[in-house]
Amino acid sequence: MTRPRPTTIAAVAALLVGTGAIAGWMSWRSATALARVPAPPPAASTTPAIAAHVGQAFAAAQQNPGSIDAVGSLCLAYHADMLFDQAERCYDLAIDLEPNAWSWHYHRALLDFERGGSPALAGRLRRVVELEPDSATAWLRLGDAEFKAGRYDAAADAWGRARDLPADPAASAAPTHHVEVPLAAYASLGLARIALVKGDNAGAVAILEPIAAAQPRFSIALRLLADGLRATGRAAEADAAVTRAGRLPPFAPYADPAVDALARESRNATLLLRLASEADLAVNLEWSEHLTRRALEFEPDNPEAIAKMARLHRAAERNEEALALFERYHRMVPGDFQVLAQIATTLSALGRFEEAEGYFTQALRGVDDAVTHFNLGLLMARTGRLDQAVAAYGRALEREPTLSDARSNLATVFARQGRLDRAVQELERVLSNDPANPLALKNLQVIRDMQAGR
Repeated sequence: MTRPRPTTIAAVAALLVGTGAIAGWMSWRSATALARVPAPPPAASTTPAIAAHVGQAFAAAQQNPGSIDAVGSLCLAYHADMLFDQAERCYDLAIDLEPNAWSWHYHRALLDFERGGSPALAGRLRRVVELEPDSATAWLRLGDAEFKAGRYDAAADAWGRARDLPADPAASAAPTHHVEVPLAAYASLGLARIALVKGDNAGAVAILEPIAAAQPRFSIALRLLADGLRATGRAAEADAAVTRAGRLPPFAPYADPAVDALARESRNATLLLRLASEADLAVNLEWSEHLTRRALEFEPDNPEAIAKMARLHRAAERNEEALALFERYHRMVPGDFQVLAQIATTLSALGRFEEAEGYFTQALRGVDDAVTHFNLGLLMARTGRLDQAVAAYGRALEREPTLSDARSNLATVFARQGRLDRAVQELERVLSNDPANPLALKNLQVIRDMQAGR
C-alpha cells in the first residue's frame, strides 16, 4: 500500500483549514447580517394586510440573512408599506451585501425624497449614476436634488444628461402605467427653472414654448411659461397660459418605474391613494383604478378609498356604481358637503333631477364654490329653467371669473333665450383668456351665423 507523501498531507490539511476559515467567515457574516435585519413594528400598530406582508418577508430574511434576494424583498416591502425607518436600515444592510448594485442606492435615495430630502441625497444619487450612468430617471432626480441645494450648474448638467438619454424601461405588468409626459420634458422643465432663477426669462420661454406645444396637458410647464411670458412683457399670453393650465390636472412627478414597482408591492392605502390621485385620468384611468382597488382590498372601510373609487366610477360614467359608493361614504362621513355635491351631480347625470336638486340645496349650505354652482347651473339648464341657470352660472363666475366652461354654458343659455348679443359677449370673453378654446370658437361661429340669418 502506498503511503501519502508528507507534502500531500500538508496540502490537504491546508485546504481543510482554508475551507473551515471560509465557512467560519460566512457563518460570522450571516450572524452579523441577522442581527441587522430590522424587525417589523408590532402588528397592532399597522393594518392586518401590512402586518402579514412585512411579517412574511421578515421571516424569509431571518432564515437567510446573507441572501440579497431575501433581504432585498424585505426592504421593498417595508418601503412599499411606508415603514420608512425599517426600510432605511434594511437598505443599508442591502447595500453592504451588494455594494455595487445601483438599485439599492437608488431606493435608499427614494426614501430621502419621501421625507422631503436630506443633505446626503445628492451624494446618494451621484453614486447611483456612477454605477448606472444610463439611468435617465436617476439623472432627473439628481437634477432635482442639486437644484434644491442651490448647485445650479450641477443641476443643469444632470438635467441635460436626463434629457438626452432614453427613458428607463417601464414594467411590463398590467395594467400599464402610461407615460403622461416624457422624461425629456421634465428635464427641460428643470433647465427652464434654472434659467428663471438666473434671470434669463427669454431663455426660459425659449425652452418652455416648444414643451407646451408638444405636451398640451403638462400644466406645470404652462404655469412656468406664464411666469416667463409675464417677465418678458407678454402679459396677455401669460394669462392665456394660466387659463389653459387651470383646466388641467395639477403637477404630478414623472412616472418613475421604481415607484410603480413599489405601488404594485404596496399594501398601504395612503401610498396607493396618493399615487392614484397623481394619475391623469384622461390617460391613466385604468392605472388609477387599479391602485384604488388595491387600497380598498387592503383597507375596505377606508373612507378616502371609497370616495376615490366613487370619483373614478364617475369619470368612467359608471354612475350607478358611483352613487352607491358616494352614499356609503356619506353614511360614514355625514358632514362632508363636497360629497353631497358629488351625489347631486351623479343623480343629475342619471336624470334624477328632483333628488339632485335637493342634494345641491344641502351641499350649498356648506360649500360655496364655483364648481358646485356650475353643476347646479347644468341641472337648471337641462330641466329648462333658463333664468335659474343664468343665475347659477353667474354665481360660479363671481367665484371664479376664468371658469371657461361656466361662461361658455352661460352663452349657450343666452342663445337659447334669444339673447344672441349677450351670448357673443360671453364667448368673446372666453376667447380673450383662452384664444384657442375649441368649444367657444365653434359656438361663436354658430351664433354669428344665427345673427346673420344663415
